[in-house]
Amino acid sequence: MDVDQVVAGRYRLTERLGGGGMGVVWKAHDERLRRTVAVKEVILPPALEESRLEEIRRRTMREGRIAAKLHHPQLITVYDVIEDDGKPYLIMEYLPSSSLARLLDEHGTLDPVEVARIGSQAAGALAAAHTAGVVHRDVTAGNILVGDNDTVKITDFGVSRVVEDVTGSTTGTFVGTPSYLAPEVAQGKKATFASDVYSLGAALYTAVEGAPPAGRTDNAVAMLHRIASGEVMPPKQAGPLTGVLTRLLSTDPEQRPTMAAARAALAAVAAGPAPTPAPAPEATPVAAPAPAPTRRRRAGILLAVTCVLVAAAVATTLLLINKKDTPGTGTAAGSTTESTANDTPTEDPTRPSSSEPPTTSVSSSTPAPPADPAAAVSDYYALMPGNPDEGFTRLTATFQQRPAGGADSYRAFWGGIQSVAASEVSAQGAVVEVTVRYVFKDGRRIRERHSYQLVQQNGEWLINAVSVLSSTSDS
Repeated sequence: MDVDQVVAGRYRLTERLGGGGMGVVWKAHDERLRRTVAVKEVILPPALEESRLEEIRRRTMREGRIAAKLHHPQLITVYDVIEDDGKPYLIMEYLPSSSLARLLDEHGTLDPVEVARIGSQAAGALAAAHTAGVVHRDVTAGNILVGDNDTVKITDFGVSRVVEDVTGSTTGTFVGTPSYLAPEVAQGKKATFASDVYSLGAALYTAVEGAPPAGRTDNAVAMLHRIASGEVMPPKQAGPLTGVLTRLLSTDPEQRPTMAAARAALAAVAAGPAPTPAPAPEATPVAAPAPAPTRRRRAGILLAVTCVLVAAAVATTLLLINKKDTPGTGTAAGSTTESTANDTPTEDPTRPSSSEPPTTSVSSSTPAPPADPAAAVSDYYALMPGNPDEGFTRLTATFQQRPAGGADSYRAFWGGIQSVAASEVSAQGAVVEVTVRYVFKDGRRIRERHSYQLVQQNGEWLINAVSVLSSTSDS
């Protein structure tokens, strides 16, 4: 292949973008639709029997068609899969970008927060694929693309493993590098959703530490043994990313978070610590302060206090005028009490009744917050999965963008959930821990322990960040 060559009578190659053991990627011009595309030429291993070459071609076409069915903002779109002169080609979306592997070649390592940002977007794409029932099987730093506009996308679903599967090269001769394999895959077991989680963790680990979790060696067999045994060097430069990486790289697939949970945890690191809510002002030695009053409620309180003072003045006047009357005829005092009760501001209907103290009594203590953080989390999950639009409003603007990935991505995630239940909810200030049980429409059952950080905005508790403390399959 060379510049200006035309593939399938339609795609004119204009620039070689890169290549590796699996193939060469070209920038090309689609002369039919008049747009720029990327063309991947799948390299077939030499000296193979024709039957095996045909198997590679057949499976590459199949994997390409599967990838073409996936659609997500963080996935490189596969437009077509074709065969020309006996070779399979993938026609893909062109993204001006550098792979994470190339960035590491140029910079050595990246800042942990930047790696978390890259990882959260990559995890969002992989989570969408998992929801569709597709395992990537080859998540590496080379398949994570960072666009010139900082957009992150995943490419090469399944295709790069086809040659290894057909040729049996997992015995020691790898087309690429085994550094990102999950331990169970290195042991010869089938790749699963959890294997993708490990591989993503290995790529992100490499980005912050400068070497894969099992180190470096030119001996592929030795590398396989290290990975299969679960050998991982503890991260030293990961900083706030350390805890997330440790969970992603768990030797036991059952202990790894789901890809959706990984996305949320990575986004929380990328967003940084949640802002601490401003402390409530100290109570003043005047009439009882109302809990976080709104303008309407302040007016009600002032009116109630005024009514009390006026009523007291009226009662005193009547007593002075009628001081010779019998005690049983002083009905004005009773009317005053009734008027005071009726003028007391009613409870704000927009907040849970259990979270507000009564406003009819006078107290000098600090008022309770307008809502309970634990109740806010319970109420949020009570909406799901049937009301994602309302659930989206329970998130801060920061959380709506990352890790939720915007309204469309958020709806897509909940669209794959059959049911969800929250239990064991506990709060320490604005931090809430909760056990969440998901039942996916594909039959999977996942139990996770989440830690949420909430903030108050306009008198409501909103979810601002999340960390996944544990994630297991729930039989």
